[in-house]
Amino acid sequence: MRRRSSLHGDYPLFSTNSRKGKDTMLMNSIEFWAMNNPIRGLIQRYYEVPRLKRLSRGQADNILEVGCGQGVGARILYDCFSPRKYVGVDLDAKMINRARKKGQGLANAEFLQGDASSLALDDESFDLVVDFGIIHHIPNWQDALTEVHRTLKLNGEFLFEELSLETWEQGIGRPLKKILDHPYDRMFRQREFLDHLKALGFETETYEEKPVGFYYFWGKATKTR
Repeated sequence: MRRRSSLHGDYPLFSTNSRKGKDTMLMNSIEFWAMNNPIRGLIQRYYEVPRLKRLSRGQADNILEVGCGQGVGARILYDCFSPRKYVGVDLDAKMINRARKKGQGLANAEFLQGDASSLALDDESFDLVVDFGIIHHIPNWQDALTEVHRTLKLNGEFLFEELSLETWEQGIGRPLKKILDHPYDRMFRQREFLDHLKALGFETETYEEKPVGFYYFWGKATKTR
């Protein structure tokens, strides 16, 4: 297995913009607002995180959040899981700066600008990795899941909420596809996402939801090998 040393600050990034043929996975302004408005934070705190926690062991000493944004999830994860250490990673430097301000007062919280598909973090260093719908933004999503597996300890848990190609083929997802910028040509289907987790050495438990016609799936993956 590879081993990487943790960095404090900037390190090489990967991004992709499939429409322009360039490497970038930063959100456009519409999705940026959707993911960073106060209502989104309330949904995370009172619905999404408690639901994910019920799937898990309910406590984790070391937590990694991929795509931490401006740090709203960090405080919620501290309140729900009481970690001794938290690391949040996000591609957007502006978000990391905001997260560091919002995260003041959280014991042993660290926010790093970086790429979820190539994490500058040690092998098997986390009990829990959390993904609040960021991996569908990543063109090389298989690498991101490989990094989740690499950084998790044996029997560690990966809690996720994700969109997939199915999201944009039905219901409200069809019109939203026209205004949201995603790497659709390289995005996974739900089955591909779960199959890759299984191939890496995870056992999964998943559920599907379709509120107001917007399809997504969520669940837990436990690292068994």
